[in-house]
This record gives sequence, structure tokens and C-alpha cells, in this order.
Amino acid sequence: MKRVLSLTLRIALVAGCLIWALWGVDLRGLWRALASFHLWAVALYAVMPLLGAVPPGLRLRFLMADRVDRATGVRACLMSVALNNVLPARLGEMAKALYLRREAKVSLGRSLEAVFWERFFDLNALLVLGAAVAALLGQGMVLYPLLAVVGGGWCFLALLRLRPGAAHALTRLIPIEGLRLFAAEILEFLSVNLRIGFLARLALWTLATWTGYAVMYAVGLCLMAGLPADPVLVLTVFAVATLGFAIPGAPGGMGVYEASVVLALGWFGVDRDRAFAVGLAMHLLQYLPLTLAGLWSLAASGMSLRDLRSQARQAREEAV
Repeated sequence: MKRVLSLTLRIALVAGCLIWALWGVDLRGLWRALASFHLWAVALYAVMPLLGAVPPGLRLRFLMADRVDRATGVRACLMSVALNNVLPARLGEMAKALYLRREAKVSLGRSLEAVFWERFFDLNALLVLGAAVAALLGQGMVLYPLLAVVGGGWCFLALLRLRPGAAHALTRLIPIEGLRLFAAEILEFLSVNLRIGFLARLALWTLATWTGYAVMYAVGLCLMAGLPADPVLVLTVFAVATLGFAIPGAPGGMGVYEASVVLALGWFGVDRDRAFAVGLAMHLLQYLPLTLAGLWSLAASGMSLRDLRSQARQAREEAV
């Protein structure tokens, strides 16, 4: 019943976003907007998502304490994005952890700890970016749920650092003994890295990662679509589109991404025909290269979706 309800809500979200984004769009105007894009910039933008996978891949290598090489870190990121694009429930994150466990020969708890730091600092970066854009535009962007998640995370990490016994005591609330032990293992790994030096270096790697993403959006918006080279416009579309991705919906952000771009560009006076064309083109040119490269990396690794499901099931059984 829960799965049916979740699927129904996701379909409704996608349908609602697409209807809103397409409302008032003239197909001839949409085609003219797409035809006006510079082909050389389209080709450049299609490559940018692949180049953008390098900084997060290097960040992942840092998080694994150099137990994997640079190429493995990049492949792990590509595989994760590709599986998130084609499968529901962000299963790419678990696939990334399983792949890192195999390549680095570490426990699943250790690889999940690396994925946690990666995702948690990305949420911090998104919160900072969203707050900056909201302040620049005076727009009431809804950041309170994200602030609650990030703030709660930092509060728990502070508790783990200052009162580790109290933090570990919370694991007693988990009813299954195997899961309690698994959670305690992850907390041990987290506590080891709660150092100023580690957090500062992770922040720098996250800054490099998000700078790469911002440059990609600048290429798509300013060079490919010919919009004004306005840093506020670029950062606004980047922030709103990324916030849209954070909303559970269809794999790959279908519908939500386009609606987010139309909303953000509308604040700068861009008409809906052109705004939807920009959102559609940028989404496809991100989705296709990353998905193909990630699935190719998965095949080249010798793993398959069946292997990943089997490993995930085995890991759950070991935890229980």
C-alpha cells in the first residue's frame, strides 16, 4: 500500500510540474528557442557534466583516505548518478557504497560513512547557495526543511564529538540488534573524522565540486542559450534547479527540473517558451551523457544491477 501511495504521489508531482512548466508554452516559440542555441556551445555543454564528475570523484577518493585511485572515485560518482537517473529511491547512493566497499576492501559501514560525508556537505553547500540567492533576490525560497536537516545533522555531530556516550546511547532505540551494531560501527567511523583539519579539507573539496557545477550552468545558460552573463542569474537557476532535484520525484528529476528552471528564469523576465527550452535542453544534455557514462562504468566494473541487488540484500542480512 505504501509503495502504491508513494508511486501515485511521485506521478502526481511529475505531472503537476510538467503541466505548470508547459502552461502557456507555444510549440513554435519553443522550437524557435531551441533552434537559436549555438551548436558549438551545445556540444561543449554536453561534455561539461562528464568533466564535472572529476572533482566529486577526487573528493570521494579523499573521503576513502586514498584507498581507491582517482579513476575509481570518478567511476563511483558516475555509476551513482546513472542509477539515480534510472532507478527510484536514490538507490545509486547504496550502489556507490557497495562499489567502494569492493574496490577499497573495507566494510560497508566505512564506505557508507564516506557517502554520508559527501551528501551531508552537499546539503550544506546547497543551503549556503540557496540562502545567498534568496538574500540577493529578496525571494522567499523555502529553505526551512533543508535548514532543519542540516542543523540537526550538525547538532548530532557535535553531540558525537562532545558526548560520544550519549550519541551511541541513541542507537539503543533501534529495535534490531544487528542494525544497532551496524549504526554503532558507522558512528565510530564518523567520530574518528570529526577533526577541524578533515572538515576543512572536505569543505574545500566541496567548494571545488560546486564551483564546477556552477561553471557548467554558466556554459549552458550564457554560451548555449545566449542569456545575459549575469552571475546572479546563473547562481539562481543553479540553486533552484538543485533544490528541485532534492524533491522526491521521478528518477532523473523529470518534470521537476524543467519547472524549476522555468520558475527561476521567470524571475529575470525570460518568457516561458525560451525558459522551457533552456530547461529541457540542459536537462537532456546532463541526463544522457551522465547516464550513458555511468552505465558503461557499471558494465566495465564487472558488476550488474543483479549483483548490486544481491550485495545489498546480503548486507542487510548481515546487519540484521
